[in-house]
Amino acid sequence: MLGWLVPLVCTFTVLVSATVLVGWAMASERLTRVVFLPGAGVMMPITAVSLLTTGCALWLLRSKPGKRLARGVGLALALLVVGLGGLVLLEYGMQRSFGIDQLLFASTVDGLAPRLPGRPSPLTAMSLMMLGFALLLLHVRTRSGWHPARPLALFVALIATQALIGYAYLEEAPLTAFIGLRAFGRYTPMALHSALLFLLLSVGILSVHPRHGLMGVLLRNDAGGLMARRLLPAVIVLPLLVWGLHLLIEELGYRGGPFGNSVFALVTVLAFVLLLARNANALSRLDARQREVAQSLRISEARLAGIVNNAADAIIAIDEQRDITLFNTGAERIFGYAAGEVLGKPMDLLLNGPLELPSPAALGTVRSDDERWRLSGRRKNGEVFPAEATLADVRVDDVAFRAVILRDMSARVRAEEARRNREALFRTAFDHAPIGMSLVGLDGHFLNVNEALGQMLGYSREEMCAVTFQDLTHPEDLEGDLFQVRRLLEGERGMYQLEKRYRHKLGHSVFVLLTASLVRDSRGEPLHFISQVQDISERKRQERDQHLLAEAGPRLASSLDLGTTVTTVSRLLVPTLADFCIVTMIDERGKVQHRECLASTQEKTQLMEELFGAYPQAHLRRGHALTEVFMSGQSLLLEDVPESLLESTAEDARHLDLLRRLAPSSIIVVPLSARGHTVGVVALGTSESGRSYGPRDLTLCEELARRAALALDNARLHARSEEATHLRDEVLRIVAHDLRAPLNVISLSAGTMMKRSPSERAADSRPLNSIQKAVTRATALIEDLLDVARMQGGGLTVDRRPESTVALLTEALELHRALAEAQSIQLQLDVSPDTPDLFVDRDRVLQLFSNLIGNALKFTPMGGSIILRASPWGEMVRCSVSDTGSGILPEDQHHLFEPFWQARSRAKEGAGLGLTIVKGITEAHGGRVWVDSQPGLGTTFYCSLPAAHSADSSLTWHV
Repeated sequence: MLGWLVPLVCTFTVLVSATVLVGWAMASERLTRVVFLPGAGVMMPITAVSLLTTGCALWLLRSKPGKRLARGVGLALALLVVGLGGLVLLEYGMQRSFGIDQLLFASTVDGLAPRLPGRPSPLTAMSLMMLGFALLLLHVRTRSGWHPARPLALFVALIATQALIGYAYLEEAPLTAFIGLRAFGRYTPMALHSALLFLLLSVGILSVHPRHGLMGVLLRNDAGGLMARRLLPAVIVLPLLVWGLHLLIEELGYRGGPFGNSVFALVTVLAFVLLLARNANALSRLDARQREVAQSLRISEARLAGIVNNAADAIIAIDEQRDITLFNTGAERIFGYAAGEVLGKPMDLLLNGPLELPSPAALGTVRSDDERWRLSGRRKNGEVFPAEATLADVRVDDVAFRAVILRDMSARVRAEEARRNREALFRTAFDHAPIGMSLVGLDGHFLNVNEALGQMLGYSREEMCAVTFQDLTHPEDLEGDLFQVRRLLEGERGMYQLEKRYRHKLGHSVFVLLTASLVRDSRGEPLHFISQVQDISERKRQERDQHLLAEAGPRLASSLDLGTTVTTVSRLLVPTLADFCIVTMIDERGKVQHRECLASTQEKTQLMEELFGAYPQAHLRRGHALTEVFMSGQSLLLEDVPESLLESTAEDARHLDLLRRLAPSSIIVVPLSARGHTVGVVALGTSESGRSYGPRDLTLCEELARRAALALDNARLHARSEEATHLRDEVLRIVAHDLRAPLNVISLSAGTMMKRSPSERAADSRPLNSIQKAVTRATALIEDLLDVARMQGGGLTVDRRPESTVALLTEALELHRALAEAQSIQLQLDVSPDTPDLFVDRDRVLQLFSNLIGNALKFTPMGGSIILRASPWGEMVRCSVSDTGSGILPEDQHHLFEPFWQARSRAKEGAGLGLTIVKGITEAHGGRVWVDSQPGLGTTFYCSLPAAHSADSSLTWHV
């Protein structure tokens, strides 16, 4: 209550003492006196130092359990004060000077205090010594309970008060020696500010233990304390005022007036009567309030007793010896004891083990400890149970006790254990669930995710908890998801389920079935979402595959046009399965019939067109993936496309740059096989989508390729059917046109012969010759038609045997020698000396050269020449027929070997089957035929035929 008083007294004492010392140092009488009143006096340097030391010592010693160093310094300062006061008194008693009075500021002291230079008054020295002893005994307490420091401080207070009253009544100095102190010489009063500081320091010492002595009386909360506090000011002030008034009247010269002493006595009595009446009324009011307080206390006690007795928890009070003094009904129910069985017994009876806490006597005043202690209780039957106790240590006057509020935690422990089991079960089910599970905050942040969800999306748990579900949801699915979330928050539904897409860490989409619900607290406020995420990507792929296969059939069957079917195949694959696609149709000779390039973006489609436009044959070379798949009929899967593969495939730097711009990341190449033969290949790949193909994708592509190949083969067969129909119509046209002429000749010649007599017929054989030529021409035409039909039907047979190259070519020339001479055309044979024999069908090869030489004779002008050459060509023999005719236009060279085709610029001669038969015979021998011609420079037909040294003479070939 008075904790602020001691620091204030110490601070004020130090400030005043320090001010005085500064005054002595500066020879300032104003600062040494501080208070300018008549006879106020000067505080000597020794007094100022001693008071300064006393104030510091009181500051250091005010708390008993203070630091050891501070206590030691405080005691040393107190001893110093005792020593200074004792030396001054000794100087007075021995009537001599020890020289301590002028240790400080000697010259200044001689000038300002010449009578006793620097020496404090005897009462000042005595007060200093008594204050020093009081500080040394500040915390000492006798067995009877009183503090020796208090009488010493009270005596100093009386001396200081006497000095202050003397100054108030303006007593003159010096006076005669104080009674009993004649040995100390004439009486010298304290300085005014010295007396004030002595009084304050005494009050400060009395305030260190405020509940004892006079301070204890004043601070008590009972009627005596109240009366003391109310009477003390009046008891002190009234006598001083009355006596001061009396002195004032005497000073004014009214000492002999009538009734003077009786009037002042009456005034004094009247003042005390009034004070008594006032305090009596105050005591009456206090008594009334006390009765009210007592009634309130009884009500509170009754209320508290009801609360204590009916409390569910055990409320136990123990005294300083840890014996039980209160045992409520809740304690009886929890421990099984009746109150009478445990009152006065130690608290350890109810505990399973000691409760290691400080005793109530060691604690201060009223204190409440909010800390809850876990302990084990023991019931009457010996059962041990977990408990939780809250302790409140209370001190009322000198009585200390502890209130123990103990709660049986058995049910809570069981509930917590059950909760922990449920949490462990939930955590186990959450962490090890085969489907993804997550707790999501109201702002969308993942609070917790299980391992299955992290693996599903490719993120670690830490990475998932750093993002929101909005960040991972596919943009096209986000709005629908947020709409369902709003419905949950608004309470429109308790849960929702939808199919959506998450974005995998690698970039591709993951289809999931999301089931989400909202968790609310006990007040119904939303806490967080809990969601279950099932990966349905496989199901979606199956549905997509089934849908794609179901859609492929009708779309592929919608057209029999080869180009339209190829376009349909590419549009089925892009962008459903691929980012880009190449469909290539290849005929039996390895030539590209049709090629379709398609990508998911227009820029990449143009890039592919540029790639295949600049390098049309690159993908058909041996070793290329498309060529190998076409030749082997086996599909190719590249789950990852390394840079080295692009470098090994590229033709040059530009080709490599185009391939890098295409940026394939995964590739599938499948053959288009139907009815036992391969008609082309399909290559599909991924790039910007980041998708990687696997065996399942390969299986789907192979199934699509089989259906596409069947549709393409149907388109090819349909084209052949159309071609066959066209060929049939052409054959019928040729037969109708070219057979009509020989038949007309035969008819006319036969009619002529029928009109002649036998002698005339015998004399003129020209009609018969005409008939013979017409039959020969018709027979040759029919044979050519049959040969073409055999070639297209695969039934042209060659019976090969070794034949002399020179002899065979010479015979072929000689067959046309007469016709050549008739047209003045020179026939030449040029056979290289190292040319091997041929392994051929003699009659078919003669037919081949006859067609080539006959064709050359038709278009070689008179005076021209025809050269038949032969030379080795690997394992083959290359033969050629060169003429000096007008040559063939480049646009016509592609159609030379087509049946019934003839250049428009040339006259109609024959059926147009000669070169077709040449090609069929050459290919039947395993060779090939080609042409090299320039307009105006002549034409050369080349054909390769097998050499005899590398073949089996008994082998028969069919085409």
